[in-house]
Amino acid sequence: MTAVRLSKAASIGTLVIMVPSTVGLFTRESDPLFLALDAVAVLVFVTVYVATFLRLVWGPQNLRRALAIWVTITILATYLTSRPFGRMEPSHIYAAVIAGAMLPLRYAVPLAFINATLAAAAGLAAGSSLTVAFVIWAEVALFAVLAMMLSYLWSTVYALRAAREEIARLAVHEERLRFSRDLHDLVGRSLSLIALKSELSNRLLTTEPDRAAGEMRDVERVARDALREVREAVTGYRQPTLASELAGARAALAAAGVECYVEQKAGAVPTDLESVLAWTVREGVTNVIRHSHAKRCDIRITRANGRISVVVVDDGHGGREGVEGSGLRGLAERAAARGGTAQAGPLPTAGFSLRVTVPVPA
Repeated sequence: MTAVRLSKAASIGTLVIMVPSTVGLFTRESDPLFLALDAVAVLVFVTVYVATFLRLVWGPQNLRRALAIWVTITILATYLTSRPFGRMEPSHIYAAVIAGAMLPLRYAVPLAFINATLAAAAGLAAGSSLTVAFVIWAEVALFAVLAMMLSYLWSTVYALRAAREEIARLAVHEERLRFSRDLHDLVGRSLSLIALKSELSNRLLTTEPDRAAGEMRDVERVARDALREVREAVTGYRQPTLASELAGARAALAAAGVECYVEQKAGAVPTDLESVLAWTVREGVTNVIRHSHAKRCDIRITRANGRISVVVVDDGHGGREGVEGSGLRGLAERAAARGGTAQAGPLPTAGFSLRVTVPVPA
């Protein structure tokens, strides 16, 4: 933004080029009427030019307004160059700068050519040689090219600033999605387990009070663990481990009365993949407890052809084809971030299968 401010200040500062010509115009003009007209023309000329650059905001331009400003500046410059005193040919430079800075190239190039030609013609009319007229023409054209380059610079600066703001907004949005996925996966299983154990303890309260008390103690423990996990997730320090999630899956399935079978043949799992596999186990078991009404759940973790797969299969009522629900969508996003895939759907006979496969880094 400093470069933009400096370039705008430089564009306004070039008005000093007109000072000698303006002084010569006013000192040599004797007719009061023309002197007043010249003063008004110079005042309006400078005011329009300065106001244009002070309020210039790059991006999509108002073409009609920009053309109106160029026409105004060009008419004033043509009047000033028609005066017999002062040699005001440089005034066309500012009209060419307006064209180069405010208008698209398809308009800026021909309009700047018009300004350069008018300035050269005024020089010839004032008695300048053909060489001097060509120099005047080249001078106006050069300033127009510089204005086009400055316009491109300003447009790029503003576009970069807009892109940086958009990247910041996307980063915030991505972090919100990540946190919502983590919070869903953290709280979902714990609340399901609390609900199951509370229901069980309520049934056992009259017949087996000691066992009911034990179940309530488990409810308290699970609630405290869930609170701790949420706090760790909020602070960004939690990294779930596959071993802890498998142990938690066994406990949760046992509390729900579901037989659990775990097969871990993947060996040591890389740290950057362990969280994805752990979230898969948690999400799969949570869905089994919540929706399947299953009697058995199998969890298999295997490694083959440079890829690790986690499969959670139950013999319950199944579900809809494809990855559904916010938890499974979040799991698919986690797997995709590691270059993997997530598949979920009902089995041909009965039950539901969740499979997540991720490549192992070389």
